[in-house]
Amino acid sequence: MICSSGIGFDPQLDGQRLTFGFEGIWQGTAVLYDRQTSSLWMHLTGEAFTGPLAGKRLKPLATGRHTTWKAWKEAHPSTDVMAPDPAFEARYFQRGQCRSGDAFLPPVFSPTIETRDPRLELADLLLGVRAGEHVRAYPMKALAAGPGVVADLLGEVPLTVWYDPAERSAAAFDARLDGVTLSFEKAGPGRFRDTASGSEFDLEGRALTGPLRDKLLTRAESLLTEWYGWFAHHPATTIWAVPSGPR
Repeated sequence: MICSSGIGFDPQLDGQRLTFGFEGIWQGTAVLYDRQTSSLWMHLTGEAFTGPLAGKRLKPLATGRHTTWKAWKEAHPSTDVMAPDPAFEARYFQRGQCRSGDAFLPPVFSPTIETRDPRLELADLLLGVRAGEHVRAYPMKALAAGPGVVADLLGEVPLTVWYDPAERSAAAFDARLDGVTLSFEKAGPGRFRDTASGSEFDLEGRALTGPLRDKLLTRAESLLTEWYGWFAHHPATTIWAVPSGPR
């Protein structure tokens, strides 16, 4: 895929384990089919939109985060790495190909994008967060211009959204822990402090120090992706912006 939307879902649905194959491209993102019923699925949402399973949705998994290999390996030193397939390595997306607008996409992708929204550039990276029927985009540019920690309310869910420039990574969590809504501040590279207890958390939502040590925040349903894909599948999305005035 050209988009940055790495996401994982539980393949078990109604007691059956589904397996998937690649069907094609629509709205600039992948369409998959399941081999059991031939239903078609959107990879970005995990929802079936045609076939016997139309209307069904796979359960999203709290899988990893978009970050650098260095940061990931430090946090998970025993990680296995998927090796490139030599037969297709020449076709893989290369870092030097990153551009903006329609130039970001290969010629075959752009015509499949049927809906567009000028509020952001086509290929702007964002952290997309979903809480029930509520969705919001947190543009990486806006997060980088802010304080590094965002306290927000999405639907009825109090969120804490964290950004770390060193890891080029963002993460969103339910700010509630043991029935208490916590407030956070940036504590240094890759570290975020609960202002009440002084406990410091990493970008995976785990407390490393203080009274809350080893406690784990619940990751919000989220992924890092480009605007064109997020808006196409979430046309009612709102967009977070850095608040104006003194902070």
